[in-house]
Amino acid sequence: MVIGLMAVLGSSVLVGAISLYNRPSSTAPPATIGVNQSELNARLNSILDFCLNSLPNGIQACDRQLKNLVTEVCAANNGRLDACHNGKVDEYYVSRAAGVTKPPINKTH
Repeated sequence: MVIGLMAVLGSSVLVGAISLYNRPSSTAPPATIGVNQSELNARLNSILDFCLNSLPNGIQACDRQLKNLVTEVCAANNGRLDACHNGKVDEYYVSRAAGVTKPPINKTH
């Protein structure tokens, strides 16, 4: 039950972040652009940390959308956010691949 609750929470966080990013920002005054980028950086780091904390099991929403989300956000922000260069996205997928491909341990004592 806890795992299911975490999956729902993770999915909602990821979907919320995607909708926040996709929301038009043309109404923001120029003076707040730096603040918005700082907030975006913090939110993206929070999502990455959430996905990394779900390892080794991972979360389907992270598996499906994390890389695309970070790639889009980085492209829109000229790679100036932490997630664009800190390697955490790759770390997540490498860990997930290692966890998925590990054969089950047989305990036959």
